[in-house]
Amino acid sequence: MKNKMPVMLTFDVDGETLWLCRDPENARRPVCLSLGRYGIIEGVPRILRLLERHGISATFFVPGMIAERYPDTVRSIAEKHHEIGNHSYSHTYPDKFPSKEAEEEEYLKTNQLLERLIGKVPKGYRSPAWEFSEHTLDILLKMGFAYSSNMMHTDRIGLLEVFDRRTNIVELPVHWVLDDAAFWLYSVRIVGKSMQPLSAVEEYWKMEFDGLYDEFCMEEDSDICFVLTCHPQVIGRPGRMKVLGNLITHIKGKQNVELMTCYEAAKRYKEKHP
Repeated sequence: MKNKMPVMLTFDVDGETLWLCRDPENARRPVCLSLGRYGIIEGVPRILRLLERHGISATFFVPGMIAERYPDTVRSIAEKHHEIGNHSYSHTYPDKFPSKEAEEEEYLKTNQLLERLIGKVPKGYRSPAWEFSEHTLDILLKMGFAYSSNMMHTDRIGLLEVFDRRTNIVELPVHWVLDDAAFWLYSVRIVGKSMQPLSAVEEYWKMEFDGLYDEFCMEEDSDICFVLTCHPQVIGRPGRMKVLGNLITHIKGKQNVELMTCYEAAKRYKEKHP
């Protein structure tokens, strides 16, 4: 029997860190920071309700600073049996750290915070802004992460390879076209950004899914997957949640798909390719 195509809905719960990492001066701009808080106050609860209605388990990547500020939000995600992954501590871009030690400390601190909050050490890592430094790979290997979800060179689950070094860490590929921020992240602090129509983004995501699904069905033994990346402060608006809901309904209308967490997909890949 043919395997089903893995579909992963992922949510980066960046909160205020998304704005602080762009410009530390935003700490003095409460309206700017309130964009991030919207994701905590309104976005996460809406997302959890939608996922519960559809009976879906998803993966939430959480910065340690957000776990510290909003522990009840993190617990509410875990209580609904969703996976929580490591999204650094302060959402600082890896290539901006002054040293390997500083970068490693961020990831270790977040693992420790999340373990205290939910009783589990994160299995997966997603980088802020999807970038690595020259030290990131060594840190991930040392910390024993099972999977990464950062690279854009393929549509297939595989093994993480960075700077010509292949590892045993599973890589779950992403792309900007399957990221809500590429279409809707907006602030007067971001030069040149404009919001896209709801219908256009819905059509884009559905057609991207359909293209991958068609290729998956044509291949005998495929590792093609679909990974959607959303941010509660972006997707969490009521109209955009309808887009996400319509996409989920569209995906569930196909036979050979299975919605799962990132760790479930990584584990299944390892079982398939021991």
